Amino acid sequence: MTRGTPMARASIPETPEGPQPARIKGRVLQGFGALRQVLENAGRQDVARHLAAWASVDELLARSPELVPVLLNLAWEQRRDPAFGDLFLAEDGTGLAEAQDQPIAPCGRTFQQIVLSHLYASARLAFEAAEKEWATNEAKRARLQWRKEQKAARRSLMRLLRKPREPDFDPATFRLRAPMRGLYEAMKPYLLRPEQFGMVSAYALLSRAQVEVLGDLLPSFTKSEQIGYLAGLNEGDLYVLRRSARLFAEWKLGVRRPKKTARASPLPDDVPEISAEDEAKLVAEESRVFRELMAKHHHAIEELRVMGANAEKLINLLAPVFGDGIWAILDDKRALANVVNTPEHLMEVLGPFCRYVSPALSEQWLQMNDQEIIKDILKFCRETFREKEFASYLVDPSRLVVWASLPSKFNNNFKYQRDAMKSKLVRNEEDLRTVSAGIFESLRQGKVL
Repeated sequence: MTRGTPMARASIPETPEGPQPARIKGRVLQGFGALRQVLENAGRQDVARHLAAWASVDELLARSPELVPVLLNLAWEQRRDPAFGDLFLAEDGTGLAEAQDQPIAPCGRTFQQIVLSHLYASARLAFEAAEKEWATNEAKRARLQWRKEQKAARRSLMRLLRKPREPDFDPATFRLRAPMRGLYEAMKPYLLRPEQFGMVSAYALLSRAQVEVLGDLLPSFTKSEQIGYLAGLNEGDLYVLRRSARLFAEWKLGVRRPKKTARASPLPDDVPEISAEDEAKLVAEESRVFRELMAKHHHAIEELRVMGANAEKLINLLAPVFGDGIWAILDDKRALANVVNTPEHLMEVLGPFCRYVSPALSEQWLQMNDQEIIKDILKFCRETFREKEFASYLVDPSRLVVWASLPSKFNNNFKYQRDAMKSKLVRNEEDLRTVSAGIFESLRQGKVL
């Protein structure tokens, strides 16, 4: 790729915020040509030939974006080679630029900004190609559908006499309604690092609507497979997942102020906005949760998608009970059904053990006239039994007969006040503990004693 080689149809990469550049089309070509010359002089004809294989800089940016930062950094390292001429002169006239954040003449941009401008160009080309491909496929599909309909309609005599003219299924028309229309504008604020060159092809799978929902989480997804997975979800599903991750992050970090979003209701005037520092922490935790869901909890994702807007209430309910284990509960259909059917006032005392409480067991407990009694019995259970033992007594169907005996044992026979003075009319906590000892033995033996 020496000066004047076929790599001459390069687009001018768009510019990050900063000084407006001088015309750089020729300098981009000059830089790649110089790099090829340097490689040849260094005995790296293999790499030089590989670089020369691209018909244009645009082709390199579009087809092998992951090579671009490697080549740019190689050029930076070799910038003292005479082949690069004045391409790396500092804008302040002190000679060669020595730091990547130092403005370079004559464009006034730093090397870091130049790298980002190439990232923008790679993304734009990839997104345009995806849009064109979608439009071409849609035009073909529409044409085939029209012909199929016409073939069916021609069975009538009138259709045989009058054959309609086939419409012009121009892909350019279909591009106007492509899902990725405007993807570049939506994605550009989140193109922040050279490492994202390798993600450009994956980003092209997304629609503009998906990018608008994912927003500032996008840079945290560092694997193409993650983006590919997200691309398979519609924007409504992504909104539910992001909102769920956000609510959990707010609970975990103790920041419960709602974030303003285009889809959320306006905040009351007396509710302060989240500080920039807290928002950064929330986004980091939100991103961590999102990545964990994609990596380990696909069943949880399906549950959240099915719940839709109801997922918010569930997250608020379960986060204080299960903490980071919440997603494992959502992965387990039976455990989730148990939790959802556990009365909230009993969930407070059961904590994570509510995952073992079947709807039938919850029903027995609700038959207790005084719910304070069953609450305290369950509290005593947690104090008395080891975790695995207590869990087995909750989940084992043979123990249900013991739990089912409690309503008849206490209803109308046991007037309870936790802190009451000792008397025959009102029983206190000490009395209930004494009675509970017999219940615990029944649970151990699996029969009512």
